Amino acid sequence: MMELFKEIQPLHPYTVADIVQYIKDILTFDPALSDIWVKGEISDLSRPYSGHLYFKIKEENSTINCVIFKHNAINLENNPQNGDEVLIHGKVDIYPKNSTYQLIGDQLKPAGIGMMQLELERLKAKLGAEGLFDQEHKKAIPSFPKKIGVVTSATGAAIQDIIRVLLERYPIVEVLLFPTLVQGNEAPKQITTAIQIANQRSDLDLLIVGRGGGSIEELWSFNEESVARAIFSSQIPIISAVGHETDVTLADFVADYRAATPSSAAERAVPDQHNLQIKIRDQELRLLQDIKQVVKFLRTELQVFEHQIPAESQLNRINLLRQKVERIQLINRNAIQQQIHQLKDTVNLCQQKQVLLIRDLKQTKETILQVNTAKLNQLSPLETLKRGYSIASDIKNKPITNASSVNIGDTVYIKLSQGELTSQIISKKEVEDG
Repeated sequence: MMELFKEIQPLHPYTVADIVQYIKDILTFDPALSDIWVKGEISDLSRPYSGHLYFKIKEENSTINCVIFKHNAINLENNPQNGDEVLIHGKVDIYPKNSTYQLIGDQLKPAGIGMMQLELERLKAKLGAEGLFDQEHKKAIPSFPKKIGVVTSATGAAIQDIIRVLLERYPIVEVLLFPTLVQGNEAPKQITTAIQIANQRSDLDLLIVGRGGGSIEELWSFNEESVARAIFSSQIPIISAVGHETDVTLADFVADYRAATPSSAAERAVPDQHNLQIKIRDQELRLLQDIKQVVKFLRTELQVFEHQIPAESQLNRINLLRQKVERIQLINRNAIQQQIHQLKDTVNLCQQKQVLLIRDLKQTKETILQVNTAKLNQLSPLETLKRGYSIASDIKNKPITNASSVNIGDTVYIKLSQGELTSQIISKKEVEDG
């Protein structure tokens, strides 16, 4: 196109179409304008029957015409409105009919969340390229953990849900809380430090890291690169439990197991004591059936031997086989009883731990109730009356707080700590404002 303009002499002026096409080629082939994000406020939004979206993006005194064609407009996650602060992605082009440039968009995001989403996608691509999400790095979650560490807020609902589920399913497990902030500028540093401190211990079998639900801004601490790298570097297996089922963060991608909620994390962390009891009973029945089958087989074998051996040797051989059968029965019976006792001890320990935890919880609640009762008593009007104060009210039982509200001769009722007086106003003294 440039060569075409050089060949045209001044006596041969350019056509309008030539100029428009030349400018269009410049805009089209400029990489900086063919893949661009623009931030601004929507104005003059129009939705014609064609399904396209026409609007302007403005900032102070500058505006850009924008269009999002129907095939992209129907896929927008949000319904744009005039005044929305947005990020629009697309390319700059020229509209030949009136020779005006415009931004042809294919994506539209709210400005605040959009920037955070772009940053999340950038970090996700970066960490994914380094292999932090690869399955080969995932550590196995232990089947019967003895002690579990929890990295979350000490006052949030997440820790309460986790403790409740653990108590119901497997009360013999110990829980160690590493309290941290879970949102705000200081939260990522505290979460990272808590994971590192937990890894300095040798008695933890598992870590649960997370918090309850919230907006993308509130959950953002678990999208920070420092938190993701701390989870990846942990030698202790980690279950992530951030937000609700639809919330997904970088912590979920890096963790050894991603749970949809804190409660789900607790369910995955420990077995169910009721299922264990059922398995114990099933195993006991299977062992008894196996023993019966072995005894039946040996008896059949004994009968065969009785017919094969000479008559004079039968009695000795039969006795030897009977002794062998009795020894096998005794060994298997002792082994079964020992396993049953061990499993019953485990179940009893679970039940005892559950009773102790319930008792401790009851004592804690009673202590809180006593403290709150004492606070309420201190604020009680009856306590004020006991210190020599009184409450004066008129005949309508309305408290009297100002001398101007009664007149000479009015009847006044005075409530004391013990009893009540009926008085008549014979004089009064009013206090001026100030």
